[in-house]
Formats: sequence, C-alpha cells, structure tokens
Amino acid sequence: MPPTALDDRVQVGSLKAEVASARLADARNSSLCAESRFDLADNAPHALALAALRLYGYRSEHRYRVSQCLQPTVELPNEQWRVLGQAHRKRNLAQYAGEVEVDAA
Repeated sequence: MPPTALDDRVQVGSLKAEVASARLADARNSSLCAESRFDLADNAPHALALAALRLYGYRSEHRYRVSQCLQPTVELPNEQWRVLGQAHRKRNLAQYAGEVEVDAA
C-alpha cells in the first residue's frame, strides 16, 4: 500500500501516525554507550523479521533463523541480510562470551 493511502487512513482515523522505530531513534542517541546503541539497533530488524514471519503464519525460537527469513518475507537482499548476520554474531559474542567489540559504524 503506497504511503499516501496510509496517510488517507490517518485522515479518516483508522490509523495513527507513529515514529517509524523508537529503537532506531534511540540507537542514534550518542549519549548512550556504544553497546546499548548496538543492542537497540540490532533489536529493530529482529522485531521486523518476527512481524514478517507472523504475517505469513510462522515463528521460530532461534533469533538467527528469524533474521534469515527477511529475504523470503520482505525480499531483503542477501547483501543486506549478511550485515544483519554479522551483527548477530557480534551480539552473541557480547552476550554469551563477554566479548564486546562495538564501534560507531
């Protein structure tokens, strides 16, 4: 549905406008430490992936598998999905092995 059709629905009161992602906005907050910003930025695409899977009637208990499904559900190009895969590996190292190597990029 084109955004203008969504705006029309806001006008008639069937939708409400909202900030696209509070987590992504918070991830840009330079007053937060890099680890917190990374965590917020990593969780935003995961939430999208979960929603897309549920839209198609699926779910997974494995975070990595959920992210892999972005390609078939929302047609995320493999190049972009690989970036999420790298972020997932960094997240796991930080969370499970205590190896935190997060930079601003």
